[in-house]
Amino acid sequence: MTPTDPIEFRRSLTILHGALCLGCAMFMGVVAFLWSEGTVPMGQGGLAVLSNVGLAAAVVLPTLAIVLFRQRIRALPLGTPFPELSNGVRAACILHWALIESALFFNLVIFMLSAMLPAAGLALVLLLLLILRAPSEKRIQRWLTGTA
Repeated sequence: MTPTDPIEFRRSLTILHGALCLGCAMFMGVVAFLWSEGTVPMGQGGLAVLSNVGLAAAVVLPTLAIVLFRQRIRALPLGTPFPELSNGVRAACILHWALIESALFFNLVIFMLSAMLPAAGLALVLLLLLILRAPSEKRIQRWLTGTA
């Protein structure tokens, strides 16, 4: 579905973003519950290297998300009809949010396997970053004009 109405487009982006944030928060809540019940960690030691990989993912993937998002937004041709433009912005947003979400889930899985609190902390920071990257009216206007 390609919205032809800017208000519908903003609403659809907001719903998509909210669903991604809610899914991440729910998974984080389940992991916190499992930890409080003593079922985390689920792994058998030897997972210290994963904390370094989790840290790298928490730095590299959000950075990559921002860079790729800006490139995709700036590459949108000016004067394109709104339906095509909205598809490009939506695709850029999905890529952007998915990369942040992947780093978040990766760190939560590391926490589940090892109970390393820094991994849970990184996941929480990534959730806050994802929430802060919400589509607002001003942001969407900038995205549609090719400035990100």
